[in-house]
This record gives sequence, C-alpha cells and structure tokens, in this order.
Amino acid sequence: MKTLLRCILASAPLCFAVPLGAQKQHKTVAMVTPAPPSVSAEAQLALDELSPRFATEIEQIKGWFRERPVVYYNFGFVNEPVTAGRVFWPIYGFDAKGNPVAIRGQRPIFSTIPGLGDYSGIWRLTYVVTADHAQANELRDIASVETLVRRKRAALHETTLTLNLPIVARGTRLAGDSTSGMLGWYQGRDVQFFDFGPASVSLAPMWRFANGKEPSGEPKLVVEQNSIVDSIPVTPTYPDLWDINVVQVDSTYAPNSLKSATAVQRANLVIDPHNSIRNLPITMVDGVKVERVASPLRAFADLRSPFPPAPTRPQ
Repeated sequence: MKTLLRCILASAPLCFAVPLGAQKQHKTVAMVTPAPPSVSAEAQLALDELSPRFATEIEQIKGWFRERPVVYYNFGFVNEPVTAGRVFWPIYGFDAKGNPVAIRGQRPIFSTIPGLGDYSGIWRLTYVVTADHAQANELRDIASVETLVRRKRAALHETTLTLNLPIVARGTRLAGDSTSGMLGWYQGRDVQFFDFGPASVSLAPMWRFANGKEPSGEPKLVVEQNSIVDSIPVTPTYPDLWDINVVQVDSTYAPNSLKSATAVQRANLVIDPHNSIRNLPITMVDGVKVERVASPLRAFADLRSPFPPAPTRPQ
C-alpha cells in the first residue's frame, strides 16, 4: 500500500506538467504575426525608399498669395493622370450621430505608395465595418479586408471624402512643426504618413519663375523668387495639388517684384503652362498657422475604449 501511495505522489507533478506546457505553447502560437503578402519587385523597391535610412526633414517653402506671405511643404511630384488612391479604415461601426467608432490602435490601410505610378498622396476614404469580428491591426492589407467581406463578417462603407495623406520615409519630420507622423499599413508593412485633412483632386495653378533652361531642358529656376498662388486653404476641401506654370524672366528681373497672380498676368511675360504637378499643402498664411479640419482618421481615432458599442453589425 505504501509503495502504491509513493508511486501516485511521484507521478502527480507530471500530470500537471502536460496541460501547463500545452497552455504555454498555445499562448506562443496566438502571438504569431502572419507573414505579409508578397509584393512585386517594383513595390519592394518603393518600400525600400520608405525605410528609416531615407528619413528627412520636410522643409518649409515660402510663397505669395495676393502679396501676402504663405508657407507650404513639398511632398513631391504627382504622376498623371491624377487619381485618388484608396485608404481603408477598419472600424467597429457608427454611433447615433453617424460618426465612426474607431477600433483602438487600428491603422489605415493604403492601396499604393510613393514610387508607384498610381500614387498621388490624395485618398478616397472607405470604412471597413467589422463590428467585433476583427481585433486592432488584424487587418493589414486589402486582401485580408476583401476576405473578411466575402465571409460576410465585414462590410465596406464608401465615402465621398478625399484626404491629403502624403506617405513619407519612416522617421521623417516636418520643419517648424512638432506634429508626429502617423502609421499605416501597405501590404502588411509599416508606412508613415502626415494628415493634412480633406483635399481636392482638382488642380490649382501655381507660378514659378525661371531665367532660361538648364542643359537638361528643365527650367532654370530663379531660386530667390517665391512661388505665387491664387488660392489658399480656407475651407475644406483644400487645394493641395498644384499645376506648376513657369514664368520666364530675364536677368534684369528683381526677385519678388511680382507677388500675385494678377501682377504676373499684367506683366505680359511668357508663361510655359503645365510644367508639372506637385503635392504642396499650405500650412501658414501671414505668419499664422492654417487651422485645417482634421480627417476622420484623427478626429475619431478614439483611444479611450477598446470595446465596440452595442449593437454594431456590418451593414
């Protein structure tokens, strides 16, 4: 009898070791992040250009609006034809006022990135209504969104909102602005962007000045002359895409003698139209910061509650 009791006591720890070990293994599996989908060589090259080693500070550039000083940022060339990309934002649903109820920490998902032909920095917003069928950042690419929709566990809610969300290399900063960049997803990879709120895909004219051409054929810009615009971001939707027109002047021209579109037109100078298109959001007028309306990604990114309201179902 004593021998039997000793055997039972000796084997007892082994009985508990198995489920504990299995539980530990289960937790480890639950923490595994799925591998991101494969991308084309062109997309991988574009992603490499967005790595932290290419982080920089986006400088402030001076301009004129009807003889009033403005300041803007330069987020580079925009390919033609200009198209708005798609940005998908998974949410729980909508509140009684129709506002999106955010999933705490969920990033937006972008359809393209700089370096690809369809990128403009302007995006049409689509909500992905998940109810409680997805945890934060479980959805990281468009394919996973489409899969959830096919399974009828989410629904797409299209909007007419177009937003200026230029994507930049991770770690990039804005000169003269302490605003931090936000994080999003592209094909399961981290991307950083800045949020300038509602913007139009329509082009507004901007005038730059040149004295002849470079050997490459590009305009030889008069760097001391500030660019000139004839519209500013007063109310949404803001004019952030600019159609660059080049004003040709000679060596006798004193930089910044002309400070308005009206003055340029009256000067009867040769203008080379439609030189290029750029994403140049204006952030200051007369030395005062422009108060842009926040996009839903900022305005409703509710970090207070991790739980969905009831009821919220894909609709």
